[in-house]
Formats: sequence, structure tokens, C-alpha cells
Amino acid sequence: MRIDLDTLPVPIASAYRRIRACHAQDAKRLKNILQTAEMTARLLGVAALADLRQALVAGRVAPAPALARFIDALRRPSFGHWIEILRESVRVLRQSAMFIPEFESIVFKGNGMAQPYELLSEILTLRNRFAHGDMSAPEIARACVDAEARVTELLAALEFFEAYPFYFVRRIRVRKRALAACSYTHEFWLLNGPYADPEAVSEERDWHTDSDEVIIQRVDERFLNLDPLLIYLDRDAYDKASKLQPDLYIFNGFQRSGAGLVADFLPCGPSGQEFSSKILPEQEREMISLGLEACFQAFVPDAGNAEEAA
Repeated sequence: MRIDLDTLPVPIASAYRRIRACHAQDAKRLKNILQTAEMTARLLGVAALADLRQALVAGRVAPAPALARFIDALRRPSFGHWIEILRESVRVLRQSAMFIPEFESIVFKGNGMAQPYELLSEILTLRNRFAHGDMSAPEIARACVDAEARVTELLAALEFFEAYPFYFVRRIRVRKRALAACSYTHEFWLLNGPYADPEAVSEERDWHTDSDEVIIQRVDERFLNLDPLLIYLDRDAYDKASKLQPDLYIFNGFQRSGAGLVADFLPCGPSGQEFSSKILPEQEREMISLGLEACFQAFVPDAGNAEEAA
């Protein structure tokens, strides 16, 4: 089975591409396989969180006790945390209309768990054993074959992402019409496939979102805002002279400081650079802090007291 990387979001496609660059069944290849599975869990968790936030704010669902644990888990989310966040988010969202309805079928099957979810859990078990460093070279070689088969099967179940393109909203131009509603021409950068340079798409909409945000769009033109769980640093704003490299970055935890909430991010593309939002310009740092605080308030209405209790 061969995976079409062009239909997958950049974080997953870029991670999977690194597997193909390894030709030996060794520890490096196994590490890339396991990192692809973890990035898949992370992205699914982020998308589910964003949908859950939107549903909670809109009043379509009510906070559940399990969501109170999200705040603590998101301080330094592990592979296992992302699997839990995905499961519990979808458990709540299945009571309402999910932005990506297919999420229910990759997590639940009847009263049990669906095969894609089980695959993630199995790969997590293997990852934990590999992390302990007690696998011999022959065991690693066998694990490469086994884990890659599981990852390939998992990604094949995510082919529905082709109908949900990820975009960076580069800029928006407003077109005013006499005696008619405004239209908004969006310059989107498509964030699907394993490519360093996103593909530019310019399309007219009757609605608009904010520029410099990452969104998922449906065929009916509804969109899900992933900011600030997934952010894109534009190459026009961040060049080689800056401390940051242009790339798509995904949320990787947070801590609190005197300046507010500080978030950590992992690179999804070729930059290889992790960073903390504290090195961003003040306005961007504050927007990320406010966005995450609003996210936590949506999960648990009394998020501040819940966090103190934790």
C-alpha cells in the first residue's frame, strides 16, 4: 500500500517523507516511523481540540469532567496525552455535529474503539519500549516492518483529509460592491503535502477569517480555525536574519510566567527548530497567550480554579 502524501496535511506528510529517506531497517528508521505516528496523533488531537473549542463556545456541547484534565495534559503533552485528548474530544463532539464527521469513525466503533485508534495505541506501546533502549538490532529491524505497516494502515484511514484542506490565510482583500454585500478575496497557502514552499491559492469568499491564521476548510466553505494550536511563520516576516525560520509549527505545551502564558512549538516542516512563544514579537506573543487562555476557558468554565486544584 502506497500513501499519497499530497492528500495529507503537512505535519503528517513531512514526517512520513522522512521514513522514505531511510533505507536501512535500523533505529533511525524506527524513530522516524514512531515520530510519524506521534505527529499524526498530535495533529488529530489539535484538530479535535479546535472543533471542541468551537462547539463549546457555541453551546452545542457542554464541558465534560474528562475535559478538566486537558489543561494539565497540555502543559507538556506526550504521545499518550494526544491519544487521550483525541478520544475524549470526539466522545463529547459525537453528541453534536462535528466539523470533520469522519473523526468519529477513526476513534469509535459501536461501543468499542475503532481500528485506527487501536493502531495508535499499539504504536504507542512499541514507542515506549523503544524509548527504554532495551531492543536489540534484530528486534528493531522487525519492529520497523511491523510499525511501518501499522502507520501505513493508519494513514490510509485518513484519506478523508483530501476533502479538508489545511490553509494558511496569507492575506485578505475586501471588494466593496455598490448596493451589495462585500466579497473577500483570500490568498490561501495550501498546507497539504510534504513540501517546504506552500502552494498559493487565491479564492473569493462571502465570509472572511483573520489573516495569518491556519484553518481547515470544508467543501461547503465552512472553516475551522486552528490558531494558536497550529501557527505558520511567514517567510516574508521571518528570514534568515531572525531567530526563527519560516515553517508550520504545532503546539507542544505551555507554562505560565509573569508575562502571561508562554507556549512551546514543534516544527512540522524542514526548519527543525523548536521554539517558545516568548521570543516572538510582543503582539504575537500576547495573541497566542490570549488564544490559549480562551481555549482553556472553553474546556472548563472555571479554568483558573481548576488549574489551581490540579
